[in-house]
Amino acid sequence: MKGKNRRFAGYRLEDIWADPDEIKGMIEMMEMTYPGMGEKVFVITEGPYDLDVYDRCFNSDACFLRIANSKENVCDIVEGICSRNTLPNTAGHEHGSSLTERRIIGIIDSDYSLFDRSLKEGYKNIFRTDTHDLETMLIVSGALETVIEIIENNAFPQTFSQKAYGSLRQGNLRVALTRAARYLGLAVFVNNQAGLNISFKHINCKKRDTFSRFVNAETLECDIEALKKVILGKNAERGQEFIDVFDQIIRESGGYYFEYPWHICRGHDLICILLRDLNLRYSLRDGEEIRGRDLERLLRRHYKPVYFADTDLCRQICDWEEETFGSGVSRIFSPQVYQALLSKTNV
Repeated sequence: MKGKNRRFAGYRLEDIWADPDEIKGMIEMMEMTYPGMGEKVFVITEGPYDLDVYDRCFNSDACFLRIANSKENVCDIVEGICSRNTLPNTAGHEHGSSLTERRIIGIIDSDYSLFDRSLKEGYKNIFRTDTHDLETMLIVSGALETVIEIIENNAFPQTFSQKAYGSLRQGNLRVALTRAARYLGLAVFVNNQAGLNISFKHINCKKRDTFSRFVNAETLECDIEALKKVILGKNAERGQEFIDVFDQIIRESGGYYFEYPWHICRGHDLICILLRDLNLRYSLRDGEEIRGRDLERLLRRHYKPVYFADTDLCRQICDWEEETFGSGVSRIFSPQVYQALLSKTNV
């Protein structure tokens, strides 16, 4: 990694970078120093924003958290370390995992893997989010209600027209958000599958709210024809070819992809639509508009370990922990996660 003291999401990157040689060396040192003992586990995430969330869910005394900068890098690092020659199994490894396999796991976004099976089944110690990505995971959780309440408390009282937005959506903001973002999510998936190299980078809310051109501000309904025009506007060469394929998939799929809204929708699209909605509904007392990076930061900050404990991702890692270290071991998660898991079993 080039440069020193670079910071991202509040972390010094050199402190959290997943350097395979460093990880390999530390694992070898632990194996020699603590033979037969599972001391520390490396948890490899895609980026600093993921680490910012998972850092509160894992036990820092038992885990090293590192970032790999992409899904592919996470898989390559974990697979590379798990597949190298290791010390033979010793007493206490009744479950048959090698020492190295006990030392590292990776967490990645599911993206479109529910539909395209893009993640190889052979990957060891790799775990996926329940939903499309980190951002969808945040919006599904109770962090959304907390953030809206914070924004509401820092805003002027809503006008009648602002309050009417909620009633037009029948009070279910999450459903409205996914309905607004699903066609764009499907468009990206279709492009990935067809290999048409269509660009979607211009559809964002960083500098200009492109979503306002195809998402109704009051109902959050997506105008699919307007969306097509936005896509065609930046993809003149193969745009119409893409639209023809896109329309065909919509006709032939019979709504299949929309049965899984939290997998077909991309988190950043939901954030952009939510951002615009909150800025329309709430006028902050300081006169400033909410910015996308601030909204994402708030969602990350208010994602609690108890929300993580309620995910399949957490349960799958718990199964791995039990299989690896034995039944009844509470090693790798934070106490808050184990308390939440315990409370669920006692209900």
